[in-house]
Amino acid sequence: MDRRRGAVAAISPVTAGLPGARCAITVQRDWSEKNDPLSPPKSHTRHFLTSLGAHEKTRALRAVRGHWSVENRHHHKRDASAWQEDRHRHRKPDAALNLALTRNVLLALIPFEEGQPLAHFFELHHRHPRLALRLLLTARPVLLILG
Repeated sequence: MDRRRGAVAAISPVTAGLPGARCAITVQRDWSEKNDPLSPPKSHTRHFLTSLGAHEKTRALRAVRGHWSVENRHHHKRDASAWQEDRHRHRKPDAALNLALTRNVLLALIPFEEGQPLAHFFELHHRHPRLALRLLLTARPVLLILG
């Protein structure tokens, strides 16, 4: 089971403390684990602010859903993999930027299928450096255009 409920309310930019904020969105997700139907149900509530008006409820909720689709498709690969991106705290901004750029390039080069873990590719290319070199020299990047 996976159910989401959303609520939208008009707010004042002054109340929110952010210029341009016009609407507050609350999304509650209730779910249970597919592989363990006897586990207790889980629930999580997330809050968002947007410059959309409250009368644009459908568009606002669609934007929230779109945010999470990008998060699930891209950030999860970085964080749930050996990179564990969210755990790293770099003291030098250039180091964080360079790592992010390198990871973006690698994600564009790695020819993985939907749902396939990055760990598979890390392990394969770690064991076979020639494959990694061939990937770098011959791969055609898959570019993602957001917008």
